[in-house]
Amino acid sequence: MKNHLLLMLFLYMAVAIQPNLYGQVSTAKGVVYLDNNENGVYDTGEKGIEGVKVTNGLDVVKTNAQGQYEIKLPPESILSISKPAGYSVPLSDVQLPQFYYLHYPNGTPSIAAWKWPVIQPTGQLPETINFALLEGKVPRSFRGMGFADPQTKTNEELDMMRKDIVDELFGNPYEAKFGLVAGDIVHENLGLYERHNRLMSQIGIPIWNVPGNHDLNLESPNYQYATQTFKKVFGPDYYSFDYGQVHFLALNNVGFKGKGLGYEGHIDTKQMQWIINDLKDVPSDKLIMIITHIPLITYANERTFPKIINTVNFKELLRILKRFQYVYTISGHDTSNSWKVKVDHSHGWYGRPFIAHTMAEVRGSGWQGPRDGRGVRSATMADGNPNGYYLFHFEGNKVKPQFIPAPNESKGRLRIVLDPPLIVSNGTEPMQPSVLDRGVQPDPMFVVVNFFDGGERDQVTISLDGQAPIPLEYTECTDPFYVKQYTKYKGTDDSLPPAATSSHIWQFELPRLEPGLHSAIIWAIDEFGFEEEEVLTFEIIK
Repeated sequence: MKNHLLLMLFLYMAVAIQPNLYGQVSTAKGVVYLDNNENGVYDTGEKGIEGVKVTNGLDVVKTNAQGQYEIKLPPESILSISKPAGYSVPLSDVQLPQFYYLHYPNGTPSIAAWKWPVIQPTGQLPETINFALLEGKVPRSFRGMGFADPQTKTNEELDMMRKDIVDELFGNPYEAKFGLVAGDIVHENLGLYERHNRLMSQIGIPIWNVPGNHDLNLESPNYQYATQTFKKVFGPDYYSFDYGQVHFLALNNVGFKGKGLGYEGHIDTKQMQWIINDLKDVPSDKLIMIITHIPLITYANERTFPKIINTVNFKELLRILKRFQYVYTISGHDTSNSWKVKVDHSHGWYGRPFIAHTMAEVRGSGWQGPRDGRGVRSATMADGNPNGYYLFHFEGNKVKPQFIPAPNESKGRLRIVLDPPLIVSNGTEPMQPSVLDRGVQPDPMFVVVNFFDGGERDQVTISLDGQAPIPLEYTECTDPFYVKQYTKYKGTDDSLPPAATSSHIWQFELPRLEPGLHSAIIWAIDEFGFEEEEVLTFEIIK
């Protein structure tokens, strides 16, 4: 009886102290190996891979000649690898990269009334944690997809995303190697992650994600636990991987301040130190492509909302990056405007100038506006840019972004309008409302071009009635087409947000024209060499 009581007491104490054991820093170890039979198990005879980076979210170590690693792993952390060039990682059934291990022995603590599923207890650290890699190639040229802010909050909006994006990209028509999603995967309805991922998986490529401010557990009391649901579904909220001659840095720069306290664009201290550790051995001539949700820097709305539209410690990141020759950054977040900032000495950067690209969004203005024949809302952004996605063309350590509009009223990247429009009258009786670009010429009247996702370094010309092309004037202003749409649908169920200053408008003041048919051929080329041509015909009457 006495021995039985002692045994019971021992078992009780073992259970009682287990959380304390789980609270200790452990040592994770294992092998990164080439999974020849792709079964996800480190089988006898499978080769370990040397030089693969393994991280606990702060420290970074490399595997030895046998593919072995050893690293300290605190509780409530994520162990992950940085996929090297020439390999791929296993994917889940919805095309999410499997490159990490969640170490939350006791799960997410009950410090809030969690609205969405968070990380469940993972228990004691396994004796070994092995990571599989699949053999691939190291191409000099390849393509990747880019998506900013799908940000759906209902299943109906997911339907529209499916029609606008997934149907267009089903089966990977551009032969992209992967997709990058720059945050705001959903709009605070984290229960939509499962369906969102299932839909995106139909594109047929690995999808790498970073969190946005609408992906947070907003009930969290602090930054530390604000991405628990994101981590449960997608893994680490910052990480890196290599493809070809490009090192990708996926970062979390949503500086959440706690429940009800908002956020700012900010990269926390631990993540900054991890960036230093991660980049330590990356050759200086590799392209560093950074993916964040909040722009590192943009000029759209910066005077009104500088802390939530830009990253407040951007200059600290620039100091870390200073030895690299080639940098390109992409982000989303700004629902009003796509914008490209050329980062140079005026920003404290003295290396080769690079582009900080705030991308046009998948959700455009927020799945708002009039519906088309499919039932999909126009989702035009407040700068007149249609919603859409990107095709990134990588060539060695260079990248060229190509914006592709979702199905809309424009065939390509150009929208051409007359502003103000021709007067719909012949001087005596009004013409029918359905008249299109036919009427009396007002004075003055401009040809206005929105070169979608363009910017001040692009060139746009006009050939009027077959004459030699001449440049249009670049101007930052609102898009008259969008202003007209906003006015038309204001106060209705099809309303759009108010117009915002656009960074991709060009205009040309027309001379006084004779009555008759006229043509304006617009040719545009962006700073990366992508060309567009479109024609507008219109009729002047007496």
